[in-house]
Amino acid sequence: MLISLEKRIEEVIVNKLEELGRGDLFRTPHVGFSAADDPKFEELKTIIGPWHYLPSDILPGAKSVISFYVPFTAEVAEGPREAQYASIKWGESYEVINAHFGVMSDAVIELLEAEGYKAEKIPATHTYDPATLQCKWSHRSAAVVAGLGSFGANRLVITEKGSAVRFCTVITDAVLAPTGAYAGPKCMFYEDGSCRLCIDFCPAKALNDGDIDKFVCQRELNLNEARLKETTPFKGSDSCGKCISICPFSYIE
Repeated sequence: MLISLEKRIEEVIVNKLEELGRGDLFRTPHVGFSAADDPKFEELKTIIGPWHYLPSDILPGAKSVISFYVPFTAEVAEGPREAQYASIKWGESYEVINAHFGVMSDAVIELLEAEGYKAEKIPATHTYDPATLQCKWSHRSAAVVAGLGSFGANRLVITEKGSAVRFCTVITDAVLAPTGAYAGPKCMFYEDGSCRLCIDFCPAKALNDGDIDKFVCQRELNLNEARLKETTPFKGSDSCGKCISICPFSYIE
């Protein structure tokens, strides 16, 4: 029986994460697909800013966007909630998966190129201008377009495996079947105003009723990077995770 290209892409992503051998940090990846000409990508130029790329800006002739995420384990997801400042496990997870996303993306591109298609990967992190904090590609927004989740008040994305996840994107000229609309849990602040946990728990007070001061948030991330460098063997990661860790949907089994 023939296996669809979509299924083969998913298998490559899952297998590449398994090869990493870090079941203490990560769970099975989830993969979604969207059409490169989905009108929601054009809308991001209004929602995020005119500087945000369309898929075709990254790969001329783009037909599909492959979005995937790696969920953190319960130990990682819960870590920032208890940490005084930065969670060592959270910082390690960021550092490890951000590096490994390149390996996973390269494996997807190798598969697509073997089938005669073109593909381009996008760095997992630090794709923003440090002066303006404007990012030309939002992995989270692409994942929402692909039906993998919905935004919460902290501007992170709640998926069916929780909000403690990391996203990545590959763009291709292969025509892939878009995944369906997201049907999992959604942010209760947006649904009925019943939850403000992430807003109230933010140590930098960067969140304000569904809006975020990116510069205040980034200063806290930079402080955490310095703290991790002082206390861990890792290079350091400008991460926090407190607004995710406190979310009722941070970790979903």
